[in-house]
Amino acid sequence: MSRLTLPQTARRREPGREGVRTPAPPPPDRRVAWTFIYIALLSYVFAVTTYKLPIGEASMIAALFGLLLQQESLRLPALLGWSVLFLGWCALGYLETAFRDAVWNNIIVLAKLCLITLVATNALRSAAQVRFFMIFFLACYALFPVRGTLVNYFVYHETIFGRALWNYIYKNPNDLAAMTLLALSIAAAVLATERPGWVRFCALVGIAVLPMLILMTQSRGGFIGLCVFAALALGGQRRRLRTTLTLASLALALVAVAPSGVWTRVKGLSQVTENLDRVDPEGSAKARFEIWRVAMRIVGDHPWTGVGWGAYPLAHAHYAPLGGADSSALGLRDTHSTYLNVLAETGYPGLLLFLVLIGVPVREAERARRLCVRVQPRLALQLRYLELGLLAFLVAGVFGSFAKLWFLYLHLVLLWAVAQIAAPTLQPAGFLDQRRLAPRT
Repeated sequence: MSRLTLPQTARRREPGREGVRTPAPPPPDRRVAWTFIYIALLSYVFAVTTYKLPIGEASMIAALFGLLLQQESLRLPALLGWSVLFLGWCALGYLETAFRDAVWNNIIVLAKLCLITLVATNALRSAAQVRFFMIFFLACYALFPVRGTLVNYFVYHETIFGRALWNYIYKNPNDLAAMTLLALSIAAAVLATERPGWVRFCALVGIAVLPMLILMTQSRGGFIGLCVFAALALGGQRRRLRTTLTLASLALALVAVAPSGVWTRVKGLSQVTENLDRVDPEGSAKARFEIWRVAMRIVGDHPWTGVGWGAYPLAHAHYAPLGGADSSALGLRDTHSTYLNVLAETGYPGLLLFLVLIGVPVREAERARRLCVRVQPRLALQLRYLELGLLAFLVAGVFGSFAKLWFLYLHLVLLWAVAQIAAPTLQPAGFLDQRRLAPRT
């Protein structure tokens, strides 16, 4: 990559500091260090993204073994600490739950997510490793879930009430839309720092295709999250007229070719329950409101430890008939809300721990982004897109239960890793005090 030049505002002399000039940061080194733990992490990502090779658990075991082989010191970030605290609280809830088998199985999965966090924070140590990791993940996502969904939709016409889907964890359109929001932000993050070439071209294609896939799922939460991402991304391009016009034209094109079912389902967001039949033929919105009522009754009875991590469907099946819920909300049902799900399963302390777990890496990333705005504008833009992708995912989480998706935890690690890589580039000798220079945006 060619040496980045500083914006004109960063070269201005300050009173009393005549002759002081902020030096340009060194060019990034794109030589990837192929450590054992890094290769094992890539193998795990390939396995859980594509489902083509059953090597997920073997890759994690290898990665944990790689922690013992690495020469660098072990990294134990705050993100990992809060993850373990959340795991501990869920384990405490296991002692109180009436659904121990289901809770125990889900605690095991959460413990694995903590191990993934440990491995990823120690594997992603350089800018070159993070860059290749993002490209590798996007390639896996494009070649399997994205390709599979498009083939299902356009070739085999395999849908759920016209909603696009694939298989495995992608068979739920809401989950597929939410995970694609994170993939979209990673594609934008790659585009922000790539020079012209095939990687940049592929990132541009991804930015065009991924929003269309989100619309094809007809997910209300995914649609709102996409709108949030697009609006804030465009808002950050006020001084770049060409980029703004390009993105705006792309947005208009997506609106024009979006399936008509998208707008029909979106109308259900503003309809009261009695009028949902006209805009929601499969009844998902009506059932969601009924489920939320049941969830709040469960929260009222279990405000501290909840019913147990992963036990909500069983608790709902017990509570719904007792409260006279509509037939659409009977049986083993999901909350269709990340925050209600965490609240009902872990109580108010558990929800607080979950939100802190998300907030800690975001705080570090935002601090690094503000410091990078003048010195490393491309890196600041990359952090901004990753943050916006997480925000869009969390907004979509109002209408879907995503707390157990591994995509979320890996995205938090990616956000933290980019922030850690940005920090050393801001501290070479001769740099001005970036905390004072960085605007609060």
